Amino acid sequence: MESTALDTKNISWEEIRQIMNDNAQQIKDTYRSIVEMRNSIREQMQETDIRIREMTEQFTSTTGHISEGLMEPASVRIFKEAGYDIDRYYRNLKKKNKNNQTEMEVDLLMLNGTLAIAVEIKTDCRKKDIDHFLRQMPKFKKLFPEYRDKEVLAAVAALNYDRDAAEYAHEQGLLVIRTADGDNFSLDPSDRKPLKRF
Repeated sequence: MESTALDTKNISWEEIRQIMNDNAQQIKDTYRSIVEMRNSIREQMQETDIRIREMTEQFTSTTGHISEGLMEPASVRIFKEAGYDIDRYYRNLKKKNKNNQTEMEVDLLMLNGTLAIAVEIKTDCRKKDIDHFLRQMPKFKKLFPEYRDKEVLAAVAALNYDRDAAEYAHEQGLLVIRTADGDNFSLDPSDRKPLKRF
């Protein structure tokens, strides 16, 4: 039987050095391959993250447009029926600062001779959405001076309210529009709390 053991007596130091260099080169090549594979996987994951983010933004934008498309005519009708005598309205009013960033956006502004109602429209409304809206509203007359002579009310309209978000909106003095029976929308009674004026 032939022995496979390495006969170290007949190997020169030069040959041992060459074997070690070859092994070191193989290790370096393997390491380089692993690094390249890791970088490739990382790039693919980043591209996937970007695609997922873009798809999420498109979905959110689409559902937002659908919500606005449903809530806009319903809001105008509901406020007219509630006696607010709305005679015109505007969608998606925006004011930008000098850096061209949106400082305030009003999804729907309903008007009559003396009154302006700013409506925040959401697919899913949470307390933090209401808080954000309330932080924005004190700037309304400064950013939209053409309405400074009007009494300004605020309303939130949503397809779904998270937990007690609708009740929270009432507590903050907002008008609240919600789905009544799945197909129709209604204005919650506004006699729970005094309405906040801006």
